[in-house]
Amino acid sequence: MADFACDFAVVGAGSAGCVVAARLSEDSDNEVILFEAGPSDDEFPSIYVPSEAALLQKTQMDWQYETVPQKMSQKGFKKHVSSWPRGKVIGGCCAHNDMLWVRGHADDFDSWERLGADGWGWKGVLPYFLKLENWKCDIYRDSPLHNEGGPITITNHPDYRTEASKCFVKSGTELGYNIIDINGGQNIGFGDHPANIDENGKRSSCGSAYVKPAERRPNFKVLTRAHVIKIDIVNKQAVGIRFIQDGKEKTCRVRKEVIVAGGSIQSPQLLMLSGIGPRAHLENHGITCIADLPVGQNLQDHIAVQLKVDVEKRDSVLTLETNLASFNGTEASAFFKTGHEPETTWPDAQIGAVSNFYSFGIDEPDCFPLNSKRFYPNMGYDMDREGRYRRAGMTFIPIVLHPRSDGEITLASNDPLQPPLIDPRYLEDPFDVKVLVEAIRMVKRCTETKIMKTIGAKLIPLKMPDSHNAEFSDKNLEDFVRHFAFTLFHPVGTCKMGRMEDHTTVVDPQLRVHGISGLRVVDASIMPHLTSGNTNAPSIMIGEKGADIIRTTQHSKL
Repeated sequence: MADFACDFAVVGAGSAGCVVAARLSEDSDNEVILFEAGPSDDEFPSIYVPSEAALLQKTQMDWQYETVPQKMSQKGFKKHVSSWPRGKVIGGCCAHNDMLWVRGHADDFDSWERLGADGWGWKGVLPYFLKLENWKCDIYRDSPLHNEGGPITITNHPDYRTEASKCFVKSGTELGYNIIDINGGQNIGFGDHPANIDENGKRSSCGSAYVKPAERRPNFKVLTRAHVIKIDIVNKQAVGIRFIQDGKEKTCRVRKEVIVAGGSIQSPQLLMLSGIGPRAHLENHGITCIADLPVGQNLQDHIAVQLKVDVEKRDSVLTLETNLASFNGTEASAFFKTGHEPETTWPDAQIGAVSNFYSFGIDEPDCFPLNSKRFYPNMGYDMDREGRYRRAGMTFIPIVLHPRSDGEITLASNDPLQPPLIDPRYLEDPFDVKVLVEAIRMVKRCTETKIMKTIGAKLIPLKMPDSHNAEFSDKNLEDFVRHFAFTLFHPVGTCKMGRMEDHTTVVDPQLRVHGISGLRVVDASIMPHLTSGNTNAPSIMIGEKGADIIRTTQHSKL
């Protein structure tokens, strides 16, 4: 006899899982249980303080994954390995990411549709962005592309807007770019960077926005510290799940559907542990293959580097003396084409602008993502003995948006408690290096504009070990990229969506796993390819659209 029973079991309370579980529970006839391996967000008030984001990683709220050693990248990293923080708490990565809100370019989604994801073009997804968003920015108040009333509040940093950030946006006009709304669907240009931070300066997460209101419903239950280890499948129909809670294995019988929402690492791992994946790989681990599908393939991730810029006008940036709890990092971004992908309409590169000497964990050698003190002398930053910057400045983050290097998630063993193997194969395609090199050159051009000179901006020289090349030569910049490029924590694609006859796909456009009834995947792993920007907003959209799809296509089981 099962320990629990429900109509819908949603596995994973991340960005999409919170949404789909909450929305399905709006129908009082649906009994919904949301399973989360980590704790409740109520246990950690710091989740809602934007400036604390980096400190939440390497904690019990983080799965603390690492990649396998990389062959063509991260040569400056300890063991050539990258840390991959993933949310292990109600809200998932939406509970400890940097809250940068980017829908993506319209052609990102139109391309999904061209690849076989019918109904997932820009016109098909925009209503779900509008449904979930609650814009509190005066500049967008009368825009048909923005509205108020959704669960996730979005602002343009209510507590501050630095002069340095404004100068960066204006530098784009000197270089021939427009100032844009980066969420308008045609995001090529420079613009302010919205964030899912509410008007009180607190994180607006999927936990607070979706789960907490749903918990008031009698047909909705959340089980925390409940690690799902297998989907029970009988005659190619998902009938329940097994999970570990309080050190005991428990079961849940499912009357309608199992919805996997573990994200781009855990969703493929759970499917493979349950017999859904590449036949040879599963059999090699002693797992009977129920459905031979390319689960875990098509892994894609955004990769970036950091550049530091001295700023003479100290009051134009945020210094260490500034105490801003609502500071989440990036105030503005540029999206542009480098010329290496002329056949597409979307941008292939992004530059995030941070108005201080910000680091993605560099200051703590045991923290993510650059696990090495070698970065101190190599990068040439002027720090005191406590590891704080003496100078005032900015940080620029050049990013490759549509990398052609792709990797895979595979099982290390058939033990569900052992982390899977993560191999993104960063920079194995030379295209990605070319885009990052050109994005670095764009940073240099921005800092040399007249408007940036008004604050005394000057790019800090790149320092590479044993390099005798001209600083901005192709060779030197390629070495820089291959040493210091790091993840932006945006893995997607490992349960690719598309038509069933496309043998590279795992789920159909209704998010149903090919060949298995009563089983769907609803999270970023279904993306056919990356979007042009941060992936949290599209992940939440997938939850909203996925919930509507389930409502219209669900069926009861015997």
